[in-house]
Amino acid sequence: MKRRDIFIFVPQPGKAAEAKEYLADWLRSLGGHPGYLGGSVLEEVAGELLPDTLVMLLEFESTEAARALWPKIENTINPLYPDDKSDKSPDQGTAFFDGAGSPLKFTRGNGLLARMLHIHAGVADEFSTEPAPAGAR
Repeated sequence: MKRRDIFIFVPQPGKAAEAKEYLADWLRSLGGHPGYLGGSVLEEVAGELLPDTLVMLLEFESTEAARALWPKIENTINPLYPDDKSDKSPDQGTAFFDGAGSPLKFTRGNGLLARMLHIHAGVADEFSTEPAPAGAR
């Protein structure tokens, strides 16, 4: 079963362009990892979330392929793990709902990003209007 991992970030104020470029470069740096199928960086465009909210998607051929990546990156500076590896604080998604009353902590990607939320999801079903490859569902 394919797996998609979704991460929602808010960049430090004034650093949205740098954050988008950083996330895109980081996704590309994963090329060649067995089972990594690629990813996307999306930007919120409706003004419904905190300013400059970014979403990063990673796609893997399986949960096993995704899990094999984590040990390779957990001790590096990257957007998924805190820069300070002793930091075990939770995601900051509550800021979406409390009007950002709490100051965000920019603890990812060398201090560039605040991680708001992450989801590790197996693909239960998908639909595309593009023709499916031979043998696909």
